Amino acid sequence: MDQSLYSQFFCLSLFSKDYLIKPSTLYHILTGKRTASILFKAHMYNMIKFFSIFPNLKREQYNQMIQVFITRGWIKANDTSGEFYLSEQGKAEVELYFSEHFYPTHLNQLLNGKATKEFWKRIVFLTQVLSELRYQNKRYLPLEKEWKNQLWVKNWLKNIPLDKQDLAQSFGKEWIQALTNLDPFSAEIVVSQLTGHEKFGKTIAQLAAIHKIEALEIAFLLQHAIIQLMDQVVQNKENYSLFYLIYQECIGDPYSSLSQSTRLTAYYLDKGLSIENIALKRKLKANTISEHVIELAIIFPDFNVSNVIPDSEYQRLITAFQSNEKITYEELEKEIPQVPFSWYRLIQVERSRADG
Repeated sequence: MDQSLYSQFFCLSLFSKDYLIKPSTLYHILTGKRTASILFKAHMYNMIKFFSIFPNLKREQYNQMIQVFITRGWIKANDTSGEFYLSEQGKAEVELYFSEHFYPTHLNQLLNGKATKEFWKRIVFLTQVLSELRYQNKRYLPLEKEWKNQLWVKNWLKNIPLDKQDLAQSFGKEWIQALTNLDPFSAEIVVSQLTGHEKFGKTIAQLAAIHKIEALEIAFLLQHAIIQLMDQVVQNKENYSLFYLIYQECIGDPYSSLSQSTRLTAYYLDKGLSIENIALKRKLKANTISEHVIELAIIFPDFNVSNVIPDSEYQRLITAFQSNEKITYEELEKEIPQVPFSWYRLIQVERSRADG
């Protein structure tokens, strides 16, 4: 991530007048520090969709940007806590800038980022292969150099019970339908990225230069267009039979966005094992498994918190929160001695979902 004007205003937009946030916490959210604490804060600040959006952001570079915000009075400190809020001037600057620029409201980097990237990579490669196939051209440089990706295309083509020319035409028709249903600018960006017979796709940098838009904004616009495309495919799968096959393969395992360790915990939970039994089976601390559970509750809105807390204790927790929505863990301990912190956190997550 470079220190572009767009990236600076995007980061500034993540500060708020409604809550205080430490710049270090925001940095960990942007770079994807995957702890239950950081994930919870991302959830409470409504930033889960931007979690790990800048994994390569350097701390020194980030700190310099924050200092600019402070110097210009765009963010202001709350006494000596190290927390900041967005000033009226900062809010006005953000609104002015994004009145003329795209803001990525529909991303979900944490949950769908990996699947979106894989879907786009496969569909672009397959577009090239089928385009060259229509012209019976076997002498071209494939976009994907890795053997596993080339093998995927070969197997995918082999498993479709259609004549290859008919397949290429059907794939092209799905593209035409998809592009027709995108807004003109999104369609233009998508088409510009495609490579085919005697046509080479443009890079993000090239598109940025053509449209006189910063590269990061173009990247966000492209990702937004891909999400729109995927939504079309899911909502009208009968009209996108080929695209939907690719989509299904990319979505695959619902836990693919998780770390390997958290994924294994999720599988054991699905089999009905308790947190304690999972910890014993995996030879890990129960606190570690509890952190995995909190992560699952944050990432998956349909995660049933009551399944991991005994019924009687769950009802006591709900009653305590109903009496005092902002109850602290220390206050809760007085009502329910030795209550695990993870239960407190899980109820917070559950109730924050209900509040929207």
